[in-house]
Amino acid sequence: MTFEEKLKSCSAAEIWQEYCGFLDLSMEEYMGIQRRLLMEQIDLMSRCALGQRFFGGDPPRTLDEFRRRVPLTSFGDYADVLLTRREEMLPAKPVVWLRTTWEGGDFPAKYAPYTESMLDTYKHNMLGAVLLATSSGKGRFHVKPGSRILYSLAPMPYATGLFPDLIEPELRVRFLPSVREARKLSFGQQSRRGYKLALQQGMNMFFGMSSVLYGTTRNLEQMGHSSQESGSRLRSILGISPRMLWRLAAGRYRSRRDGKPLLPKDLFRLDGFVCIGTDSSRYKDELEAAWGVRPMELAGGTEPTCLGTETWSKNGLVFFPDACFYEFIPEQEMLRNLADPSYKPHTYLINELVAGQNYELVITVLRGGAFLRYRVGDVYRCLRLRNPQDGLELPQFEYVDRIPTVIDIAGFTRITEREIRKVIEMSCLPVADWFALKEYDDNGHSFLRLYVELRAGARQSPALSREIIREHLSVYFRYYDGDYKDLKRLLGIDPLEVTMLPTGTIARYEAASGQKLPRVGAPREAVLDLLHRPSAFTSGEGDAGCR
Repeated sequence: MTFEEKLKSCSAAEIWQEYCGFLDLSMEEYMGIQRRLLMEQIDLMSRCALGQRFFGGDPPRTLDEFRRRVPLTSFGDYADVLLTRREEMLPAKPVVWLRTTWEGGDFPAKYAPYTESMLDTYKHNMLGAVLLATSSGKGRFHVKPGSRILYSLAPMPYATGLFPDLIEPELRVRFLPSVREARKLSFGQQSRRGYKLALQQGMNMFFGMSSVLYGTTRNLEQMGHSSQESGSRLRSILGISPRMLWRLAAGRYRSRRDGKPLLPKDLFRLDGFVCIGTDSSRYKDELEAAWGVRPMELAGGTEPTCLGTETWSKNGLVFFPDACFYEFIPEQEMLRNLADPSYKPHTYLINELVAGQNYELVITVLRGGAFLRYRVGDVYRCLRLRNPQDGLELPQFEYVDRIPTVIDIAGFTRITEREIRKVIEMSCLPVADWFALKEYDDNGHSFLRLYVELRAGARQSPALSREIIREHLSVYFRYYDGDYKDLKRLLGIDPLEVTMLPTGTIARYEAASGQKLPRVGAPREAVLDLLHRPSAFTSGEGDAGCR
């Protein structure tokens, strides 16, 4: 039966148990599933050339042996196979290949193969997430066929593009715009078309990247504000339906009565609100205030598939037991390894974690996936080991950020030392030294802060002001990085800020501290020390401080 047929013929309890029953697992039961599926994956990998690369002719026979013998891996360990799509070397035949950015890599993209079994698991877990997105408590959900879904996620071959293809055969829904139309449009065109259709027809669910949802919210608020001046003009332009026109009129009346702006919650009644992407936690409060519904967060990615979801309480992610086998590198181990790549960090299993600690995620993709003990580059905080209030005996997590050597801005672009060096080289600016951090504005939204030193003598040029350098580098970032360009085009933001340092500041700091300052992701305390140490700004260039 399809999911829609089950909605008609099965009880709510039966449907909940099938798709969300993993939330009732004990930790022992959860680990039992993890171990069983891992051993099945090891067996599949042992029969293929890619697996033999890691196993040799003697595959691991236990979990402990697997963790002891197989090294932690990165995409470079698979690049020769996956970039050329050598299916004969894989543990199972791929049905589809997905892609994402390879930050700091030799090629602009990474590719990940998805088997039929992986897609079945992905679909099953996504349907569970749909139930949870509309739930008000354990076992209580509101999913109805024919729902209108504003879909604001990147299309295929990106991982988020799988959602429509997997859901439509199972549940009759109306994507705004339709999948067929969306595939003829760019991501930006797709988003604008979806917003227009939602204003015309209404919508029941909203799926999207948190940063894009925030941009959409601002656009809808602006449309609502302009409509107060000319409601008839808005109707003629957008072809708005009588129902939506009524909501607009009622919202406009309340707005004037209460002296408050017209918000999306005045126009739409959402059954479910789902967000994904980095910095989601920083957008949730604003999105809830605007829409009247708190977004439910999903976690995943190209390599790990859909790996976790929040519950009806929307206060922490639970990882699906059948998507990946999970290991965790404690933050201090991760930082030690970044400082000394020869150091081999220890990993812990999901039943060995400490609440309140940050961990870098390591995955082995199950169901015929290609990745073994793979460092995704994502950092999660273990919020709690169990949640008695919701009846959960499993840990819950919060996404923190990418690892310190990668700067992720709004989920769109991932910037590394390599990209920044390339942009500075292309710009031909007289930059002597630099370092970069991810920082946040007063609203909690992320941006890239680039601290720059110019070469001796260049500081005297009036043409090289901080703003001129910022504009110059922004042009080259947009030219070199298409994802960075999308930040401006889709969200209306240019996330670069430049701070000028006196010539020689970084070198003097490193000499005084005896430590090399990382060019990307420097420790916050080191940066504060650098900026507040008076001796660091004594230079022959006559500079009194940073700007």
